[in-house]
Amino acid sequence: MPLKEGVNLIEGNLIAIGGLTIHRKPIAFIHEIIRSKIKGLNVLTFGGGPEIDLLVAADCINRVEAAYVGFEILGFAPNFRKAVENKKIEFKECTEYSIMAGLLATTFGASFIPSKTLMGSDIKGKLGLRTIRSPFKDEELIAYPPIEPDVAIIHIQRSDMYGNAHLEGVTAIDDQLIKASKKVILTVEEIILPEKIMENPSKTRISSSLVDAVIKVPYGAHPTSCFPYYAYDLWHINEIIEYSRSGKIEEYLKKYVSSLDSFQDYLDKIGKNSLTRVKPKQ
Repeated sequence: MPLKEGVNLIEGNLIAIGGLTIHRKPIAFIHEIIRSKIKGLNVLTFGGGPEIDLLVAADCINRVEAAYVGFEILGFAPNFRKAVENKKIEFKECTEYSIMAGLLATTFGASFIPSKTLMGSDIKGKLGLRTIRSPFKDEELIAYPPIEPDVAIIHIQRSDMYGNAHLEGVTAIDDQLIKASKKVILTVEEIILPEKIMENPSKTRISSSLVDAVIKVPYGAHPTSCFPYYAYDLWHINEIIEYSRSGKIEEYLKKYVSSLDSFQDYLDKIGKNSLTRVKPKQ
């Protein structure tokens, strides 16, 4: 389906975003959310990056649940950090394992996942986690409750028209997000024939039975990376940071998002040189 139509599938109390920090983030879909002026989102992500920062800057988010939000070697996400410090948005700082265990509990249909992880740490209390007694050994365990996103938005390399898809490179916890979420939207670099998907079954990490929508958006993760199609665009990410630090992030959003009609307009705006510099050399 078209990108504009895909945004209409956003519903519920918890929206999950795939990828990891500056890798394989569904930026094209994020732009469309901002253009659609969707507000009040509660977002779950394993490691947030530019997508969280832009959504916060556009006042689309109420709450973020994540283990980390930042631009890796370029530091923390400036708009997100400022919003948290000023209590403009709520931030639930999770651990990587607490997110993974919660998604696993949903996938298994379990009321919790028991584990020793975080025992003896004050993080347990901050996350509101409860403990249980093992029925097999006389030991205390933490009970991680289920996490069930209403919608997961994942950018991937390639898929057929039904949603049977390849997932490569930095996969983060996207497998778990897809299995645990009520609805799954895939934005993809390219759509290929089902016969091509079947030629290499071991690469098919995502089944069509779990997917609700497939949206073709080449360069749809820019300025984050999408292996092996392109690397992250440090120059453009730095541009976001400079606009943010100078208090002009609204100008960035107007220039690259809200004043444009489509993600293709954004790609035209940044220019061919920007896209060429992140493509691998042949």
